[in-house]
Amino acid sequence: MNVGLFIRDFEIGSRVSARLTELGATVEFYDITEDLKPNTTLAIIDLDDKETGNESFIHQLASEQPGLQILGYMKHIHKESHAKFKIAGCNVILPRSSLVKNLSTFTEK
Repeated sequence: MNVGLFIRDFEIGSRVSARLTELGATVEFYDITEDLKPNTTLAIIDLDDKETGNESFIHQLASEQPGLQILGYMKHIHKESHAKFKIAGCNVILPRSSLVKNLSTFTEK
């Protein structure tokens, strides 16, 4: 499985990358949607980041790669935020605190 990470926070990025590697995934970090490789099956996005955590960015990512599973995470999930990110194209939105421990769920086939 190929996973694209839109994570700028070094600590969480390192933890997510290490866990995904343990699970047998190939991991690459990205800043813009255009760099995402066509064989990427899962994208993980920091929804608290101003550049990636907006509806426009998520919608663009979802429309450029149909079939891509988009997993977003944020420190605190609010009902309004959850709804707008789901509409934009996020398949799943998790609290940051549970992201790493739930990654195996998304890498299973």
